[in-house]
Amino acid sequence: MIAEVLSQFLSIQPIIGLFLGVFAGIVGGSMPGISPSMTIALLLPITLYMPTVTSISVLMGAYQGAMMGGSISAILINTPGTASAAATMLDGYPMNQKGQTKKALQVALYASCTGGVVGIFILLLSAQPLAKVALMFGPPEYFGLMTLSMALIAGISGKSMLKGLIAGMIGLLVSVIGLDPIYGSQRLTFKLLGLADGVDTLSVFIGAFAVSELLVQLGTGRSLLNQKVEAIGKLQESLTLKEYFGQMFNMVQSGVVGALIGILPGIGGSTASFMAYASAQKRSKHPEDFGTGVIDGVAAAEAANNAVCGGALVPMLTLGIPGDVVTAILVGALIAQGIKPGPMLFVENMFDVYTIYFALLFAIVALAIVGTFGIPVFSKIVTVRKSILLPMVFLICFIGTYASRSDYFSCYVMLIFGVVGYLLRKFRYTLSPMIIAFVIGGQLESNFRRSLLLDPEIGWQIFFTRPLAVSLIIISIVATALMIRSNLKSNATT
Repeated sequence: MIAEVLSQFLSIQPIIGLFLGVFAGIVGGSMPGISPSMTIALLLPITLYMPTVTSISVLMGAYQGAMMGGSISAILINTPGTASAAATMLDGYPMNQKGQTKKALQVALYASCTGGVVGIFILLLSAQPLAKVALMFGPPEYFGLMTLSMALIAGISGKSMLKGLIAGMIGLLVSVIGLDPIYGSQRLTFKLLGLADGVDTLSVFIGAFAVSELLVQLGTGRSLLNQKVEAIGKLQESLTLKEYFGQMFNMVQSGVVGALIGILPGIGGSTASFMAYASAQKRSKHPEDFGTGVIDGVAAAEAANNAVCGGALVPMLTLGIPGDVVTAILVGALIAQGIKPGPMLFVENMFDVYTIYFALLFAIVALAIVGTFGIPVFSKIVTVRKSILLPMVFLICFIGTYASRSDYFSCYVMLIFGVVGYLLRKFRYTLSPMIIAFVIGGQLESNFRRSLLLDPEIGWQIFFTRPLAVSLIIISIVATALMIRSNLKSNATT
């Protein structure tokens, strides 16, 4: 059967479909506001008229391409093309500012490919067993996982833990804006209809990182956005094989984190990227260098980012449960092709299962080829004059934010968070704790309150009746204590 499946990809149509899908995904992912879900949604009507194998090839190529594409704008203009690329900016953009643009893009590309392979490997070997583990996760277990994610703030607060915690509290406060997840009442909306659904994630990311960077650059005079003639030599500096293989353990471990997070519905690539980034920082011999432009941070974030693809397909294929918007669209696309995801798919239609597996794998090969030839073109953006680039970046930010919800209110939110991000940076606050708290805060609260409602008679004690939940909470407490101790030691020696 495997030989028969592979023979399908020897024809020209699936190959063209893979490359077109990857190219469309990279373009869509690199443009803020044109998310992976929107990219695939735009391609969906076209794939309905294609043969099944070609259709799957286009969709899997777009999925992998879009997840990597977000790193391009994150590295070049400090704007996350996708929500999951926010962690890539923390070291990717500083590498760009140091003149290592080409190297940063290569790290992002090859880490994405490596993480994608790790995700597929886990998908191939562990689809059904891991799906059963995901079924064990109820609200208490999700709350424990979110608590562990929040504990990471202590590890990425920079030199001042107090400032990191304040930034985290701002993120938590923003995350509760909108309708109450249980009772549906409005909170902190100030009677503004645009805030009823909460604050748009992309507006916060683009505002806090991209617009704040524009404000910083406007205050630096008429110099170029990035290094000028002195950096041209470094601009051509490439990632060496020694550097790539030196990151192998980091990429594989981050890929495993991304794949496992991807299996859990509703968590998303942004959480996986930040968790992998914080984990890499914790393992590093020089954690203080993170955020200044080290390849470790870019490699960890991007490996986890693309590994999410393989992980997210586990519950989608084995249970028919889409874990996010992208997999929800993919479910519809597969059903339109006569493929119904669910447990019976592995019993009745293994041919199509293997087709999806190999399409995802070959999409990574296509991603490596398209990305390798495209990086020299992408890196030329840093030579554009500031007077030209800044208005272009702002226009991209404005259009991308508007496209996410098709209203101007999101653009106002973007501008507000641009000012907030600028003020935080001016007073030397780290932005990453705010972003992590914002991303996780809503899920943290929702799962905590849902847990309490499972058994009102025992209330909060429910967390101690669930072994997995209490284990995650204990790990969170221990991790926080260790990070605080490490932070205090680091400050004492400096």
